[in-house]
Formats: sequence, C-alpha cells, structure tokens
Amino acid sequence: RFIDLLTMSQVKRNCSFKDSAPVPTKIKPVIAEKQHSNFVEGSIVRIKLTKFLTYDSIEFKTGPFLNVIIGPNGTGKSAIVCAICLGLAGKTSTLGRASELKDFIKYGADKARIEIELFNPHDVRNYII
Repeated sequence: RFIDLLTMSQVKRNCSFKDSAPVPTKIKPVIAEKQHSNFVEGSIVRIKLTKFLTYDSIEFKTGPFLNVIIGPNGTGKSAIVCAICLGLAGKTSTLGRASELKDFIKYGADKARIEIELFNPHDVRNYII
C-alpha cells in the first residue's frame, strides 16, 4: 500500500489540469464486497480504537499486502502496535510500556475499546475481536 501511495503521488505531480477527466456530478454508492483472493485467513482487515492511550477514536483499514505505519515521533505509531498486541491477547509485559491494562486507558476516560477485524474466507462476515 505504501508503494501505491507514492506512485499515485508521482502521477498527480506529473499531470496538468487540462489532462484530467471531468468530475462526475452524480456518484453512485458502491457496496464493498470482500476480497477473498487478496487477504489470507486471519489477516487484520480493520482496527478501531476508542479511548486508547492518546486516541479518542480512530478506525483504519489495512491492505492485503504490506502495511507500514509511519509518522513523526509522538504521533501514536507505537500505540497502534500496542493495541494490536493487546487486542490479540498479548501480555502487557511483552510491550514494556505499562504493567497493567488500566494504564492503556486514555487519561480521564473510564474504559477503552480495541476492536480488530480479521479476515474470514469461509463466511460473509469477518471475525471481530
């Protein structure tokens, strides 16, 4: 996915407005179908965090291939990795960040939520943990 974003950036930089196609006035919504051929069973498809460490609420979807978390220091990259580990039944001692689960709840909140969606090729719905 990271490479795709760089490629798209390069394409946009090299084209002018007169070369671009007209923007459609009416856009029909498309119902997303599961991509059975690209994801491997158990792959992380989506992550949603609520009141977790520095995040109030965030949700993002992953691609079926390489996913890279990038950003400046202090933007929450490690928090996402912690959420994946804890959401998949990892131990706090593995993370080396805090000793108790309550320490991962955002300051001032009563509870936090980690929701991880895993690809399930055998059903219409994915696994949600």
